[in-house]
Amino acid sequence: MNEFLLRNAILAEGQSRLCVSTWPYDKFPSAPELNAGSRVTIINVDGPGVISNIHVSNYVVKGHKLDWVENSGETAVAELQLRVWYDFETEPSIDMPFMDFLCDIQYSSNIFNTIYFSKVKYSHNFRLAMPFRKHIKIEIENTSEKDLVGYTEVQWEKLPQLPENCGYLFVDYRKGSKKIPHETIEIFNINRPGAIVAQWIDMEASDPACKKGEVICEANNEIYLDGDGEPTMEYQGTEDYYGYSWGFHGMQSDHYAAILNEDEAGDRIRITLLRCRDTDKIRFQKSCRIVMDYTQEYFSELSQNPRHKTRTKRNIELQYRSCYYYYSNKEETT
Repeated sequence: MNEFLLRNAILAEGQSRLCVSTWPYDKFPSAPELNAGSRVTIINVDGPGVISNIHVSNYVVKGHKLDWVENSGETAVAELQLRVWYDFETEPSIDMPFMDFLCDIQYSSNIFNTIYFSKVKYSHNFRLAMPFRKHIKIEIENTSEKDLVGYTEVQWEKLPQLPENCGYLFVDYRKGSKKIPHETIEIFNINRPGAIVAQWIDMEASDPACKKGEVICEANNEIYLDGDGEPTMEYQGTEDYYGYSWGFHGMQSDHYAAILNEDEAGDRIRITLLRCRDTDKIRFQKSCRIVMDYTQEYFSELSQNPRHKTRTKRNIELQYRSCYYYYSNKEETT
């Protein structure tokens, strides 16, 4: 039997449900809005179940017109905070900026389309499954001083049970600043079994050598699995790690990889990259640690490669944000 061809035709167990929120201008006038300082629960249901899609309109400052250029980068929207609680836990398993969770990094990504995330004009779609056994609660907090108008819906499936080996969705979200090439950047580190299914990074630097992402794209991405002392996997260049080569050259997407932002102004460059992993998940049984390492690149005075001796050496401050989406066991996180 070819299960792949028949996947949409199988009459599986379960029932689809939908939670809508933050839009009191239709059938539900009592729906809470994302006013300044408010918290809105967008789903609060018992399991077992799985969230299959989160659809989020662009939020607009109340009283402002809906305008693609004017609304882009609105700081009040960038300051929305997402929190996810699984199975009645007291602390959220996910706590990060809402737009960053949707891959609209700092609410400034360009339009893109991938298997798990998309941004279309005035809207976002998130399609990574979020299973839960007992309960799930998701809250959005407006941490800004501005009232926001918009709409969010969460589609989920009520299931009779989850498989024993079914993980929960988690994130490893980080931001910071490092001096490269001398400092390495740890961007992921957990000590339990799991599988990475998506990742993004946002990098910003000010140096004329960084045009089109040169220099900052050069890091070796070293992946240490299950306690290995040497990298189990090592990508020789961040652009290749994200599915591109020879730097970055405009907004592009192939349904799995996407350049979300390439912004240059004078010597300043900002690059945002996304990779979705379907058939190429990174799996591990005990632990996973991922490091960006520039020490052996051509512009590094630490490089031991004799071919680099005559190359110009540089020291650059790199500002970054990153997020890894992964599935792992819930009981080992409490």
